[in-house]
Amino acid sequence: MKKKYTAFTLAEVLITLGIIGVVAAMTLPVVIAKIEQRVNIDKLKREYSVLQQAFQKILEENDVNFKNAISGCGHSGHSCLKNLFKAKLKTIKDCDKNSGENLSKCFVAQKDAKQLNGKPVGSLYFNNNATSGLLLQNGAALSLWFDSAACDSYKEFAKPRCAFVVLDVNGPNLRPNTWGKDLFLFFIYPNQIMPADAHNTDGSAYRNDCGVGSNYGLTCASKYIYK
Repeated sequence: MKKKYTAFTLAEVLITLGIIGVVAAMTLPVVIAKIEQRVNIDKLKREYSVLQQAFQKILEENDVNFKNAISGCGHSGHSCLKNLFKAKLKTIKDCDKNSGENLSKCFVAQKDAKQLNGKPVGSLYFNNNATSGLLLQNGAALSLWFDSAACDSYKEFAKPRCAFVVLDVNGPNLRPNTWGKDLFLFFIYPNQIMPADAHNTDGSAYRNDCGVGSNYGLTCASKYIYK
């Protein structure tokens, strides 16, 4: 008696491998994107802690009021603000305002940054030619904008501010360079630094804005840090 053995044909094996390959090609980018997002959120929380510590040190040296720290900044506001934080952070490079090419060595160029929906950022919270930048030792980068020594900018909104900071958690040379993915917005007030959220952004059009297809993604830092 001869035993009969069953097996897959070569064609069946190739078809199965092809199906596996198609499924992997469809799902792998999604998995990678989720992993990258998780990594960037962890970096965001770490950098926020670093910024908070630097800010608290500045407050301690200025009677717990940021107004005192920036009272003499005057026309050199952006670079003055940069130097305050530079003294409290571990940095490897700093770049001053009015030189877009120079600033891009510290921070992603405005033309290369995107909104969460993939559109160009424009100038909203991203005026490279008027800000100052810092490249940190850990690979993150900061773009700093000085608003007012009196900390009274945007008085029509709930919390008038002193300045704002855009954080790039993985530095200027690594993508995606996108609001809400690796670019995050923070506001500086006389007694605190906090992520932009529904209560302190400067217009209802992008409040609570951290979803796919949204206009900007400016409030994602608040979502990831507090929720």
